[in-house]
Amino acid sequence: MGLLIALAVLTLLSFFVFFSKSKYSRESYLLFNGYFLPLMSLGVTPAAFGGLQVFAALAYFAFFFFIKDFIFVSDKNKVYFYLFSGLMVILLTGSFYSEFVTNSLFSILSVLPIFIFSRLLLKELSANPDLVYKMIRTFQWSFMVAAAFIVMQMLVGIKFSFYEGQGPGLNPNISDAEGIRYPGFFMDAQMNTQFLGMLSFLFLVNFKNILKPAPINYVLFSLTVIAVFLSGGRSGFLGLAAGFCFLILFMGWRMRYFIGLGTFIAAVSMSFLKGSFILFQRMNTFDDSYTFRAYIWKEAYNIFLDHKFLGIGIGNYKDYTNHYSSDQYYILKDNSILLLDQPENGYLKLLTEFGIIGFAISLLLILIPISKAMYTHLETGTNHFALFCIASIICWLVSFNSLYTLSDERITVLLTSLTCFVIKSNAFSLAGTKNKLINTSIREQLLPL
Repeated sequence: MGLLIALAVLTLLSFFVFFSKSKYSRESYLLFNGYFLPLMSLGVTPAAFGGLQVFAALAYFAFFFFIKDFIFVSDKNKVYFYLFSGLMVILLTGSFYSEFVTNSLFSILSVLPIFIFSRLLLKELSANPDLVYKMIRTFQWSFMVAAAFIVMQMLVGIKFSFYEGQGPGLNPNISDAEGIRYPGFFMDAQMNTQFLGMLSFLFLVNFKNILKPAPINYVLFSLTVIAVFLSGGRSGFLGLAAGFCFLILFMGWRMRYFIGLGTFIAAVSMSFLKGSFILFQRMNTFDDSYTFRAYIWKEAYNIFLDHKFLGIGIGNYKDYTNHYSSDQYYILKDNSILLLDQPENGYLKLLTEFGIIGFAISLLLILIPISKAMYTHLETGTNHFALFCIASIICWLVSFNSLYTLSDERITVLLTSLTCFVIKSNAFSLAGTKNKLINTSIREQLLPL
């Protein structure tokens, strides 16, 4: 625990140094979140006081520092403001009607930073469309850090982690008879797989020619796919495949050729490399995993049916099941019991805690930007940048089915940023030819500030 606290304090101090040297700009706040993304999920407050993480602490600071940016909302973004306001009303109402009011109210503190970050990002993108290229560069840098963690874990073992020997520790299922599922800088390999799958499509973005990724783009994309295989998350892999299918439908023939060839090679290689990647080995245990999860999903759905409209209150799943569905637990290798704080399904987690209204609003905040961007692309045929971001979001939407990952700020930051990019994608298309960063190499784009 001491290591995590020290890293959190160091990250916060680094922010204020970076922020002051960058003349206290919105851009510097946003870029810091990107470059220090691997550390954004470090805890700042105890779980009893909301369990706020570094991302949340920085967001609340940014709210007060840039308070003027929250006074007026442009007409173009009002629909998202109204949706988020409606969601907050639902969550507050559900919290007051829940059996664990205090815990639920503190949990809401982790939702507000998402609005703060997205508001500042949209505001800055409106004034400075060039920021999108810098933000993508920061996310690509995060992959390099994730890849370095995986390599070190292969060399010295999974003890090379933020969470080894620290509470709450690594997920015990990362190591079993099938092999090791490398978690990277996450505590769970499934989260790592989802994160890598979402990042993979950003490596296909070539700002020199958005329709024709360069060979280096394909090489880096392939490296992320290999990292996904090593992490061993099936849902993340399925999300990656879903993103593939989406790009095949809407991108040019060169992209289709690469993806089709890559899919064919992967399918043929599975029979030969099955013993080399744990992802292929775990395909044989799909039925056993599904049987266990199906029972939990049924229990979670029954909880939703008993609290259809307001849910049981955000952050209350673990406490609620401990009282009313106490058979939702894992028995660990040391025979200790781990109570589940989510039903192994992100959608059911939202349904049970938010209710049907909050669940619908949450999905609309993602689906409306996607629908608008796709309509624009189908009408004009020029919104190609949005397609890569949507492919990443599709990866998340698919893999979210087997794991609730919004509790990790690193995935939340990435998902929120991608959604904001989709909202503002038209501006990037118009500004692209004038942007100086378009003529930089991929190597230069990956260099940290």
